[in-house]
Amino acid sequence: MDIPGRTQLPIIAVASGKGGVGKSSIAVELGRELVRAGYRTGLVDADIAGPDVPRMLGLRRDVPARSVTLARWTGGGSGLEAMEVDGLKVASAGFLMAGGQGLALGSDLADLMLGRLIGETAWGDVEVLLVDLPPGISFTQQGVLSGAGRVATILVVTPAEVSHLDTGRTLATLREVRTPVLGGVENMAYFRCPCCGEETQLHTPAPDERTIWAGGVERLARLPFRPDAAIDGADLAPVVHAAAAHIAG
Repeated sequence: MDIPGRTQLPIIAVASGKGGVGKSSIAVELGRELVRAGYRTGLVDADIAGPDVPRMLGLRRDVPARSVTLARWTGGGSGLEAMEVDGLKVASAGFLMAGGQGLALGSDLADLMLGRLIGETAWGDVEVLLVDLPPGISFTQQGVLSGAGRVATILVVTPAEVSHLDTGRTLATLREVRTPVLGGVENMAYFRCPCCGEETQLHTPAPDERTIWAGGVERLARLPFRPDAAIDGADLAPVVHAAAAHIAG
């Protein structure tokens, strides 16, 4: 499955083994930073069950959908339009249904939707796609991504042992299918007091030998917890650098 008119478009999947680690926030801010750096960037919100990216970008749909097309088997051009916010082009299942609607799909059907969001969206002249994946990763998801472009992954964890444990399983899957990992982001690592600047750890850190860092993943950024869940773009500079290297090929 190639994006029409393109061959092996660079794709960067933002992944985690566990939900609630701020993966979508990081994907959105990374997209913004790549746009600021001059890259024509698309963002695919691939979390079918919880497509939160539209709300993060101030986009919403209030009219409930009566049906959702998971895949199209005929030609005739792109079936989906990307929304654009501050230069970042976005495709999401959240555009296909109202914000309060649920969409429960088995893994095979979810993969069909992922393929449609990537391959049938009118991306225009984008030169890189970010894909915000749901927690965990499957062989079939990797097959969809690899069929659309040249894939690499950024992993997101918190310092907690369970986060590293679950993301370690994701890492094992990625290595089994030989997908490069550009590095990892440790999110919500500490809270910095706005009054005195003292840092407080929010998790009991995983033992060093049980972290994805011990498994050879480079820690690109260590981010604080912020009550508004905001990500400071400056903190992602090493992540943007790793993404740019992948884009350059």
